[in-house]
Amino acid sequence: MQAPQTKHWLLLGTLSLAWGFAFYLIAVALESFQPLTIVNIRLAVGATTLYWVMRWKGHRFPREGHWWGRFALLTLLGNLIPFSLITWAETEISSSQAGLLMALMPISTMVLSHFFVHGDTLTPRRLFGVFLGFGGVVVLVGGEALEGMGGSALLAQLAVLLATLAYASNAVHAKRLPPIDTIVVSTGSLGVGALMLLPFTLYLEPPAAIMPSLDALGATLTLGIVSTGLATWMYFRVVTDCGPSFLSIINYIIPAIAFAAGVLFLNESAQPSQFAGLLLILAGIALTQNRPPVRPA
Repeated sequence: MQAPQTKHWLLLGTLSLAWGFAFYLIAVALESFQPLTIVNIRLAVGATTLYWVMRWKGHRFPREGHWWGRFALLTLLGNLIPFSLITWAETEISSSQAGLLMALMPISTMVLSHFFVHGDTLTPRRLFGVFLGFGGVVVLVGGEALEGMGGSALLAQLAVLLATLAYASNAVHAKRLPPIDTIVVSTGSLGVGALMLLPFTLYLEPPAAIMPSLDALGATLTLGIVSTGLATWMYFRVVTDCGPSFLSIINYIIPAIAFAAGVLFLNESAQPSQFAGLLLILAGIALTQNRPPVRPA
């Protein structure tokens, strides 16, 4: 496992944009499509996008049968379970509340990595950084996202928390894969996921003669191409190179990017407390990174 380089931070930032914007895209897509249908479309579109990239790069799917079982497990943990849970949860809770709950993912990831990934030890310093970063997210997002915790929305909130655990488990499993090109594993997992989900989608959400709005259709296709296809490729590249704990801090970066974009491009007002939250996030990220080993003089 290598130390993060500039290219990995750039990939992480791009992935944050792709996944952070997905919460909004899901909300728009739900205006015309049902939850499982959205998930199935984004998986199929994402797999198709990456398939052409894979062939352009000269790669093919592996011939060994065991890889398809690995693809199935990866897509179950990284796509089918979290995509379905989050999409359904957003019919009950706000996207901002879902995003806040997703910020709990780093603690799950670091605990799992501590036991299953060599060299990714959970130290008191890193654990403090996790809670510091989450506190920064709470301050940045604001108390509104905490309103309605529990009560009638408890099941939806638990669904998002279960999604974070699935994402964490997937990241750890991906790090433990035998050597394989990331474009191949990305394409294979999304393709298998689309096929696995299709019977359930057709049974639970039978196709209907609907005319989706252009906004909903555009949002769903963007989810497939950018937030699923290209994002999955970047995801496997980052987790393979730098490990699951580094990847998990994306859940702190996403709210920070949303805050910066609102101030810079939408002329939204920024409160002093929000800048304090941003500083807490940055401090938490710094503390969660493994210190380089000290070389003897």
